[in-house]
Amino acid sequence: MRRAVTLFLFFLFLLPVIFQGQAFARPVYHVGTRAISPPFSFLAVKDGKQGVRGYSVDEMVMLGKLMGADMEFRAIHDLDKRRELFTKGTVDILAHDSEETARELDAVWIPVGISLRHHLYVNQNCRSVTCLRDLDNKKVVAITSAPYSQEIQLGDDVIWLSSPLEALTMVSQGVMDVFVAPSERVADDLIDRYQIPNILKKGVVLGESPLGILVSRKDPDLAPKIQAAFHRLQEVGLADQLQDKWFGKPTITDGIRHYAKYVAIVSAAAGIIFIAIVVWNVSLKRRVDRVTQDLRRTEQRYRDLIESSPDMIFLVNEEGHVLHANERARHSLRFPLPRDEVYLQQLTTREYSDEIGAFLKKVFNDGCDKHELEMIGATGQPMEVEVAGRIIQGPVRTQLLACLFARNVTERNRMEEELIQSERLGIIGKMAASLAHEINNPLGVIQANAEDLMFEEGLTPDVKDGLLAVQRNAIRAGEITKGLLEAATPKPMSMGVVEVGNLVRDSLTLLGSRRKRERVELELPEESLHIRGDERALQQVLMNLIFNSMAVTGEDELIRIRAVKAGEDGDETVRIVVSDNGTGIARPNLTQVFEPFFSSRKGGFGLGLFITRRMVERHDGLIFAESEPGKGTCMYLEFPSVHAKET
Repeated sequence: MRRAVTLFLFFLFLLPVIFQGQAFARPVYHVGTRAISPPFSFLAVKDGKQGVRGYSVDEMVMLGKLMGADMEFRAIHDLDKRRELFTKGTVDILAHDSEETARELDAVWIPVGISLRHHLYVNQNCRSVTCLRDLDNKKVVAITSAPYSQEIQLGDDVIWLSSPLEALTMVSQGVMDVFVAPSERVADDLIDRYQIPNILKKGVVLGESPLGILVSRKDPDLAPKIQAAFHRLQEVGLADQLQDKWFGKPTITDGIRHYAKYVAIVSAAAGIIFIAIVVWNVSLKRRVDRVTQDLRRTEQRYRDLIESSPDMIFLVNEEGHVLHANERARHSLRFPLPRDEVYLQQLTTREYSDEIGAFLKKVFNDGCDKHELEMIGATGQPMEVEVAGRIIQGPVRTQLLACLFARNVTERNRMEEELIQSERLGIIGKMAASLAHEINNPLGVIQANAEDLMFEEGLTPDVKDGLLAVQRNAIRAGEITKGLLEAATPKPMSMGVVEVGNLVRDSLTLLGSRRKRERVELELPEESLHIRGDERALQQVLMNLIFNSMAVTGEDELIRIRAVKAGEDGDETVRIVVSDNGTGIARPNLTQVFEPFFSSRKGGFGLGLFITRRMVERHDGLIFAESEPGKGTCMYLEFPSVHAKET
């Protein structure tokens, strides 16, 4: 045992001599640092000498020891000058910079696990600034060539400086209003180190820019050496201790260095025990690191699963506060700002804001629920969404959260509507074929006999009126079967250019009596308006609308037909409006009146407006209604306009 201790002490004594002998062959690498960015790198006086200190310096010194090399530091204030020296080969290594800078300089980028967090610092008299949107009409200063992330978009009126200390001083003195700091750590350290007054840190983190070591490609062996040395630092835990020293609480290593002169008197036996403890501690830390990395990988897998989901996923509490939303949800919906204060009620349309509260209440009471509602899409348009929710355990045992899965079903619902419409048209087709065969022949016999009887002599007025009623109703029944046939099997149309004014006037001649024509008031422009279509079909559209208006108005009330040109160049339309002062249509029925078999009028079959809509759509047109019960109805027809040169 005594011999082993003697050999160990002799080995310790020879180590400095061995290392001193090897020092003559140690390579030297030049490191570019920015000496105005504490705590990363800054000028300081130690033992009467001025030198560069900071996290970047300590990290490169430790890497040099592991590589068996010496690091010489060059303090360069200007970032552009720093990159220029690196490009020329005067500097072999840049202590810390972004991956984007590495691509620009064609350098190897070795990540070190820390990031620059961008933040706003404002003068205390400029409290209204909390985010980048508030920078309008403000005097803004930023750092030139700093590695700002892509989220930072600054205007042309920004003042660019090379020194963050100068920028903070200008904001403190009120010369500038806002400083967009590329590094929150550097700004906080400078404010604390120089006791800079009148400055407030406002808002949330604007973005992050990961940092790494930039290594020149001129020496192909240098980057692998640094990468292996840094991996070794991480394995033994010195990388984390170094970050704690400069960015957090002091480490044990700091205490040892501070009291180095007292540690020197520790005996060789205590040194052996200390080495054994360090070995045990490193081994334990490795096991802890492995477990931590496994947990991080597991967490990342679940996070990737959630973020890559094709459905929108939300994590909410009982009040509807959105604690988390995956990438699909953030891109599909219009999120208000700030994002950390978003409630589900803000994401749904006004008609469903009350229903979302009832849905959440049922989820938390029953454990799960499913509901369909409308949410506001990223473009501001309503989106039909099917939401399913289930409660989960929150971070606090007494707290319950709900995980909501939402899927856009707008397209699915539209396809279901089209399927229902197709089924309706199929039913109409079958009915039309049967009715045309079974009803038209008897109707023809009834109409012919009624006409023959009307020419008999000696008929009383009452009998003639009865025969006229039989004839009118036979004709009406025939039109119903004809409408069914046209709805089911529309005939091909003869398309051509139609002048709207002539179309309206020719349609009025079909009304028959002069009294009916006098009830229609026209408002047609002096200029000619042209559309493309089948004139016979368009006349039937207008006649259907006019007859509907006459049916709901008195014999002395006017019906107005107005035609105007709408839209802009390249997207012009011709709008025809048929309006009356009749009984009107209830608001819930404004869209249903165009569906087959829907009629609010006693004795109606609900086919007139359905056939009218089908004809308008075959002309690439649009028909819709505006109405209020008791105040009349306006039917709007819109068709693509045809320019005069196309006629």
